[in-house]
Amino acid sequence: MERIACRHCDNLIELPKRVQPKQQVYCPRCHSFLFEQHRFGTQQSLAYSISALILLLIAIWFPFLTLDASGQTRTISLSEASLDLYLQGFWFLAILVLMFIIVVPVLYLSLLTVLLMARKRVFSYRVAVRCAKALSYMTPWAMADVFIVGVLVALIKVIELADIILGTSFWAYMAFAIMFVITTQIANCYQLWTWVEEIKLRDS
Repeated sequence: MERIACRHCDNLIELPKRVQPKQQVYCPRCHSFLFEQHRFGTQQSLAYSISALILLLIAIWFPFLTLDASGQTRTISLSEASLDLYLQGFWFLAILVLMFIIVVPVLYLSLLTVLLMARKRVFSYRVAVRCAKALSYMTPWAMADVFIVGVLVALIKVIELADIILGTSFWAYMAFAIMFVITTQIANCYQLWTWVEEIKLRDS
């Protein structure tokens, strides 16, 4: 039997040696959903992570949105958002925006790709363990979905004051956020360490 702690109430839960595909796990104390086992988790995670990285690169380099108010037009991109905040004196907020919407997701997807490649014998077990630890720590801090919700709320307030044109970057980041959330659900903490154990058994 394996044990995991519920991230909501810290209840220690005993799991069977192997969770079956499409089986969902809930906490018996607080009834919170913990994770779902996927049949083709490795292939799905690798496909989603690479696709999400490509979409994020597109979102960084293309215009995010254009504001037209009183004859003045301003185009904003994701890469310029943090710089503008820094120039306005909000340096701490600029660092947070840069870290949570770009840097952490890129690192997460890159490390996940390395871990999945370790299962293909490209990297060693030691590298896989380090990747799994880093991914476990980073998951709560990747806030692409929170950023999208914040942008949509801001657009609702601004739309009455200016004409808004959503750029290629906006739609790319929307698609990226969806794929990123799906990736984190498939590559949950239990699945990450299951992959690491498989690599350990293979190399032993």
